[in-house]
Amino acid sequence: RHQRRLKLVRFPSSGGAKTNFGAMLAADKLLLTSTIRKNATELKGKELELHKTNFDAVGTQAAVLAGFAITGLCEFHVPEKAHPVLSGGFYVFSVIALVANLRCVSLTTCITVLGTGLALRGPDGSMIKAVEGMYTSRYSVFMTFGVGVMSALVTSCFICWLLMEPVPSVLCSILLLWAMVSTARFYRHYSALFAFNEEQTVTFDDILGSDGVSNDALLRQLGIDGNAEALIRLLRQAVPRRVGRSSHEVDDML
Repeated sequence: RHQRRLKLVRFPSSGGAKTNFGAMLAADKLLLTSTIRKNATELKGKELELHKTNFDAVGTQAAVLAGFAITGLCEFHVPEKAHPVLSGGFYVFSVIALVANLRCVSLTTCITVLGTGLALRGPDGSMIKAVEGMYTSRYSVFMTFGVGVMSALVTSCFICWLLMEPVPSVLCSILLLWAMVSTARFYRHYSALFAFNEEQTVTFDDILGSDGVSNDALLRQLGIDGNAEALIRLLRQAVPRRVGRSSHEVDDML
């Protein structure tokens, strides 16, 4: 006589399933938010590199103009019979060109060195602070560079009157005046062409600068603030399902 033995199958309780599902949702939220913050930081990094490239180009040109200005002051000999107004104007605008271009070089050097250092080595939110600081400082840099360029043109005009006869001096002065006017018109034209409303710009302040999506805030929301083991357990549950890995492979990764 054979007796059949019945095995009792114990099903998981609904409370345990809800706890596991809640942990999975919490881990998914952590991974999703981290991915969004990573992509936003990469876009801000591209903007940082753009500002750095622009400042490097302006600084290089300002250094060349500063070299021309210091060479003119040291090598150019003003004729002894020159009018005091012409000789004085030459020295004044040469010094203005030298100071403005050296100031531009100093500004671009400080901004690029300190700005990139803050973005890469600063605390959380430093990327936004560095990019916004470099964007705000560009007006001062470009204005200083413009003063240096205009002063160099005016200095060239005084050199023409010091070395040339009246007729060629007038012709050269007209050309230099046309260069100054056309440069100012080009600046106004391109400023209006590429102008945009600052209030309509795309920013990531709500993602990178908000305390509600910071790493510490997310860990507090998940209830694992300061508990590394709980965070690892959540990642072990969420990563295999999202990337198609086995739990053994995830254990090796963690």
